[in-house]
Amino acid sequence: MPPAVRGADRAYKKAVLGATRARVAVEAAVELGGERYIGFEGRFVGMHSFGASGKIAEVYKKFDINAEAVVRAAQDTLAEVAAL
Repeated sequence: MPPAVRGADRAYKKAVLGATRARVAVEAAVELGGERYIGFEGRFVGMHSFGASGKIAEVYKKFDINAEAVVRAAQDTLAEVAAL
């Protein structure tokens, strides 16, 4: 989440994030606090550990950071929210 949103008031965050519980965060780095914005039903696509380095294509492949992973994450969270 950009610093401008992190420090914003609740009304602004609600306007930016909306009311949906189906959220996907995508970050080419490790997840650092994003879970507070995607919630329990949200999904994160990115690195889940520190210390990975190498050619970007290899790192993305290792952590499954690609369009297909984002689509899967979106489908999963939409299905979970619909089942509530």
